[in-house]
Amino acid sequence: MKYTFDNSGVSQKQASVVGLPDAELGAEVTFIRTDFKGWMRESFDLLPHQDQQLDIMPADFTFRLANAIADHFEKRTMVQFNKETRANENSDDLKELILFGLDEITFTLTSTPSVLVPELAIFIRYKQNL
Repeated sequence: MKYTFDNSGVSQKQASVVGLPDAELGAEVTFIRTDFKGWMRESFDLLPHQDQQLDIMPADFTFRLANAIADHFEKRTMVQFNKETRANENSDDLKELILFGLDEITFTLTSTPSVLVPELAIFIRYKQNL
């Protein structure tokens, strides 16, 4: 089932993922980590411009975002998500994707790195293109 890419649809998708049995959750998390853009396309009914925006996301940014989301789902926690709504979704206004709480890695000599996974928040907002 594909969900709408809005606050309600993302919330429904997240609830369905964190509620999966362990084996299915593991497969979903692996899909997110290895093919985030494919997971987005399979999970959400994206508009053509949203699909194009996925294509132009830088690889490093996509990698970090995918792993942060997957880390939360592995712990069966949902990600805070808020996407502004607009009357005309096909407008060419500038879109900002703002992330708070990406993973922090701490390394102490003679130990293995530890990863702190803070609460993740994703906000999508629009700036009028002048």
